[in-house]
Amino acid sequence: MFVNAGNNFSYKLSASVSENDTNIPGEGSGTPPEYPFYLTINNNRENMEIVKVVDDGDYPFTFKVDRAQEGTTAQAHEAGSLVENNFTAGTYQALVEEIQALKQQSGIAEMGENENGHYIRYENGIQMCWHEVYNDDNTSASGALYQKQIHFIFPKSFVDIPSVYGTERNDVANYVQWTAIRQVHTDGVSAYAICTSQDRPGFYGYQAIGRWK
Repeated sequence: MFVNAGNNFSYKLSASVSENDTNIPGEGSGTPPEYPFYLTINNNRENMEIVKVVDDGDYPFTFKVDRAQEGTTAQAHEAGSLVENNFTAGTYQALVEEIQALKQQSGIAEMGENENGHYIRYENGIQMCWHEVYNDDNTSASGALYQKQIHFIFPKSFVDIPSVYGTERNDVANYVQWTAIRQVHTDGVSAYAICTSQDRPGFYGYQAIGRWK
């Protein structure tokens, strides 16, 4: 469960508490974060306890708490003991778990890019990769068309041969270009950059979809 945190929130116990008390009385003027959040009582090695605030109670007089959090021991604390909303290991872990839960909801396991292009991996095993390169020269005649072979390495490999189709784009209307897929492997694809005019500028690429697990 996500927990909140506040900057520099602290107060002192207005009365002593035993190891069994679940209401923590306080004297303070600061503004606490919304519950749930963690409090550290007596921030020292000898008498330190972390508690989880589960209800605001009637602050600034009382917090309702769950005792002995994060491996600490419930114990008696004297009036005047310092109580602070510190960033604890439990706060960090709750944040990590919240991020993981959001990530799980989105379905994305991993995404990124490298020198070979972009990729997205989904929790259900689906992977998508895409990339494009700019080409404006070194095409050779093939009948009435001009072509050049281009090799792409996938930014992340697939476990099986993926489905791949070519992509292309240019901003000139007086010629036609397209990308034709030649051969596909689990780690890359070779394609032909084809154009109706020789040495014309344009972007040639691919989009691949398959499985990564």
